[in-house]
Formats: sequence, C-alpha cells, structure tokens
Amino acid sequence: MIDTHPTSFASVTPSPAWAFAQYQQIRANLPEGLPAEQQPETRTLDSLAPLVDQFQAFVFDAFGVLNAGPRAFPSAIRRIRQLQERGKTVRILSNAATASHGALVAKYQGMGFAIGQDQLVSSRWVLEQSLVRQPRQGRFGVLSPASSAPDTLGVDWLPVRPGIQAEDLDRLDGFIFLSSEGWNEEVQQVLTQSLARHPRPLLVANPDLVAPRGDCLTLEPGYFAHLLMSQSAIEPEFFGKPYRPAFDAVLQTLGGIDPADILMVGDTLHTDILGGQAAGMKTMLITAEGALQGMDVPDCIAQSGIVPDFIAPLI
Repeated sequence: MIDTHPTSFASVTPSPAWAFAQYQQIRANLPEGLPAEQQPETRTLDSLAPLVDQFQAFVFDAFGVLNAGPRAFPSAIRRIRQLQERGKTVRILSNAATASHGALVAKYQGMGFAIGQDQLVSSRWVLEQSLVRQPRQGRFGVLSPASSAPDTLGVDWLPVRPGIQAEDLDRLDGFIFLSSEGWNEEVQQVLTQSLARHPRPLLVANPDLVAPRGDCLTLEPGYFAHLLMSQSAIEPEFFGKPYRPAFDAVLQTLGGIDPADILMVGDTLHTDILGGQAAGMKTMLITAEGALQGMDVPDCIAQSGIVPDFIAPLI
C-alpha cells in the first residue's frame, strides 16, 4: 500500500530541525513543563536494560521508538518480550489515529510485538471513548481516508477529503481530524475559510506535528490543526500526547500503579517527555531514530527546557 501522508505542504518539507522549531513555536499551547527546581539530572544510558528492575510499568511511544513506518526495530521487539517475561506491565501509547483500534493492534502484532487489545492505547481510542461518554450532536466532517473506517466513531459523519466543496463544509456542525493521509493545500484552504466564516468544534485525535516514516518525516494532523487555529477563531480539542486525555487513559489501564513507578519512553521532547512528566511519570528520550535524529540533543533540551530522566539511542 502506498503511503499518502504528506511529506511537504505549501513549500514546507519537514526535517527534525524544522519540526523542533515548530514545536517551540506552539509551546504556549502545550502542557506546562516541570519548574526548574524539579528538573531531573539526566542519565545517559546505552539502552533501557539497566532500568528493567527500577519500574513497575513501561509505556512506549510507537513511531520512532518501536518502528519507523512499516519497519519494526528488532531491538524493540526483543525488549518488549524481555519486559513481559520479567512480569513487567507494558503499554503502547500511540498518537496514530488513521487505523481503528483493532486494526492498529493487529498491525503491531503483525510486526512481531506480542501485545493484546488492552495493551495499546491509541489517541483515536481515547477520542472514541470521549464520544461515548459525551455524545456530540449534529453532523461531523471526518478528516481521514476511506480506509480508516470512521464508523467506529459513533457519530453522524461526512468524509472531508480533497475535492469537497465549501458549501458542504459550511453545513457541518464540527470536524474530527483523524489522519492527514491524502491531505493537501486545496482542502486545507477550503476548511480554513469555512471555519473562519463559522467557527465550530475541531476534535483532533493526533496532535503530532510530524511522524518518522523511515527516510522522511510526514506532516501530521497536529500541524494542520495548529495552522487552522492560527487562521480562525477555533480552539481545537486534542486527545493524544502530550495532552492529559491520552495519559489519563493509559493510567486508567495500569490499575493504580503510582505514576512515579512508570517509565514513559518516547522520541519527542514536546509530546512524549513533556506529557509524561505532566502526568507524573519518569521519562526516557530515545534518539537514534525519530523526531531528534541527527540533532544536537543537549541543545534541544536546553532550548526547550524539557529535561528527560534518561536518554538512550534505542530501547
């Protein structure tokens, strides 16, 4: 299957340095970080191995930590298996929202990760649970490809894809952004104009600005949502990392384990590390692949003020 997530938009081709700068620009819209006096002293390790006995539970970001696009990291498959064999609680907390929960679990099982339905928490699942608890009235435009099976959302919906007309958007009561797959400048402009004329709710399952997919970064729903926010009077509601709905959801699956006994492992300072710290977890930044690949990591930490407890190239 050909991946149609955008690798460029309006003359922008994302790189790790560009993505970091973009996260810095939207810093005021992200959760607050730890105050200076509570920042940890970062330990640099070769891998997660020395920490296996230090924590009860391990929560892993997916892209950049377990896989890059369809390519799973063999070391990650082995580490997850080792933790499970040692009786540790393992969760995957993913901002991926294109696929339904069941399809995403099947994807990681197919890659070789021994996980069940209850061991993966996706931002799409978090959004769906919110829609069950608080049903939204009216008809929603769903930003996603046909393959994403939006029927699982439980709302009256209309697909919002390239070619949709402005009058169709203006009749909708709100929008749900699942996936940037197939997104382009034309549909972004039409949606921006519709929201500027008539601000309505925008529910964003995936707040990521970019995602690593092998040899490139793709632009994700969070990037387009922040563009919409800057060009209209809307305040998107985000359900994935670094925002609390995602971390509250994963904590609920962990059966009351103290957040201080949980290690959040991710490749992005502004989502995985910031969100994990805001939820009270300890954090590990992975650097070999993913958001900060090739970057001066200490400089990124200093600029952002987001300081992980541990750093390692791979898990």
